[in-house]
Amino acid sequence: MRAILACFLLLALLTCAAPAMASPPGATPQGGALSLYSPPPRYQIFQAAKPYGGMLMVDTQSGKSWQRVIVNTPQGIRIRWVELPRVEKFPTGNETIMWD
Repeated sequence: MRAILACFLLLALLTCAAPAMASPPGATPQGGALSLYSPPPRYQIFQAAKPYGGMLMVDTQSGKSWQRVIVNTPQGIRIRWVELPRVEKFPTGNETIMWD
C-alpha cells in the first residue's frame, strides 16, 4: 500500500515539475504574469478616456503615441493613426492637471 502511495506521490510531483523542466535553459522571467519568458509587446493599444475617445496606440520603446481616427471619404471609410504631440511644458506653480 505504501509503495502504491509513494509511486502516486512521485508521479504527481513529476507532473507538476514538467512545465518547469520544459523551459529553455537560462531563461529568466521578464516580469508580468502573461509574459514570463518574453519581453512586453512594443505597441500597446488602449481604449481612450472620455475627452479623447477612440483608441490610443503607444510605442513602448520610443514613447510615441497615436490616436485612431475614422475618416469617411467618397471612396469609403478609412482608418488612420494620427500621431499625438508630446507634452513639452508641464504645469508649474499653482497650476494643476484636471483629469475627467
